[in-house]
Amino acid sequence: MTILEFVSEFPEEQSCKEHFKAKREKEGVCCKSCKSNALYWLQGEWQWQCKHCSFRTTLRSGSMMENSNLPFRTWYLAIAFMSYSKKGISAHEMRRQFNNLRYATFWSLMHRIRNSMGHRDAMYSLEGMVEFDEGYFEKTTPAGIKLKRGKGSVKQQNVAVMAESIPLESLETGKKNKAVRYFKMQVLNSHKKEAVNQTV
Repeated sequence: MTILEFVSEFPEEQSCKEHFKAKREKEGVCCKSCKSNALYWLQGEWQWQCKHCSFRTTLRSGSMMENSNLPFRTWYLAIAFMSYSKKGISAHEMRRQFNNLRYATFWSLMHRIRNSMGHRDAMYSLEGMVEFDEGYFEKTTPAGIKLKRGKGSVKQQNVAVMAESIPLESLETGKKNKAVRYFKMQVLNSHKKEAVNQTV
C-alpha cells in the first residue's frame, strides 16, 4: 500500500477506528477482569462489555495505544511513515511532518510501535533457507540525554539480520530470485564467535 492508497483508505479518524476495531475482534478481545472472551460491543460507548462480569474494555485497552490521547489516525500515519521508508524516519522528522513541537511525544510513540513490532516477531520462526548478516544501525538518543562533545547526535548499534528467502536460483530454469518472505533483527551484545553463533 502506497501513501496515496493509505490516505484514500483512511481519510479521517472514524475510518481508522473502524479498522482497528475489526482487527481487534478478529484476533479476539479478552476481559481484563475475568479473562473471558465473551464480550459484546456497545456502539454508543465505543467499548466492549463482558457478558459475565460487565467489565468494560476500551478500544485502546491492551494495545500499544493504551493510555494515549493521540488520535487513531496519528498512530496509523506514524506506522505508515515508519513502514514505508527503507531508511527509516527520525522522531525529529516525524514531529515536523505532524507540525507538532513536542519531540518527546513522537519519540515515545515510535518507541511503542517498535516494541510492538518486536513482540510480533516472536510469534513466528524463520524456515527453509535463511541468510544471515550483521550491520550497524543508528540509534536515536532519548529526549533529555546529551552526548559528550565530539560524539555526534546519534549512536550506532550492531544488529544481526536474518532473512528467510526462497531459493536464490532455480536449478530447473536458472532464474535468480532474491525475494524475502520474513526477516528478523536482533541486537548483538558481543562480536565474539560464540555469541554470534548463539544468536543464529
